[in-house]
Amino acid sequence: MEVRIIHGDALQVRGFSGLVIPANRQLTLGWGSHLAEKVKKSGGAGIEEEALSKWPGGISCGEAVITGAGRLEGYTHIIHAAVLDKYDMNPLFLLRLKMRTTPECLTSAVRSSLEAASKAGLKGVVFTPMGAGTGGMPDRICASLTLKEIVEYSAGGRETSVDAVAVACYEKKTAEIFENTLRQIQEAQSR
Repeated sequence: MEVRIIHGDALQVRGFSGLVIPANRQLTLGWGSHLAEKVKKSGGAGIEEEALSKWPGGISCGEAVITGAGRLEGYTHIIHAAVLDKYDMNPLFLLRLKMRTTPECLTSAVRSSLEAASKAGLKGVVFTPMGAGTGGMPDRICASLTLKEIVEYSAGGRETSVDAVAVACYEKKTAEIFENTLRQIQEAQSR
């Protein structure tokens, strides 16, 4: 499985059929992640409506479910990876007093997203730094957990349709952290 880091907007990445968005466990797109809000605006309310009709009670943190991509250009599927709880809002989250996305939730969400993509027969998926930002997780921890799970999944010898994964980082500094982390993981794996 090819793994690469892209500096840029995940909605502008092409050549991948699935986009993994950090979601709240209630599966509403208008709250939590800025990417989820952008997906709803660009792809239409039908994406959220599909998720809410298929999973009316929501999903557990760490789970991932897949819907169509609506009118979202470039993607055929959206993978909703629950890394937040909409009702666990810390009004001081910008001060990072509370890490709202746990390491266990993030690693489970990454693995569940890859499993959902493979079950749907997707060849390539794009992740973003899930759990960072509103989730309060530091970029370095997010990069390490996300990339270790992706690399372990690809090295696990399991049958999967997914042969390419990208992590799109909007900020250059975050992209550099992910690039350095991926290089370290790959170097350690080759020893």
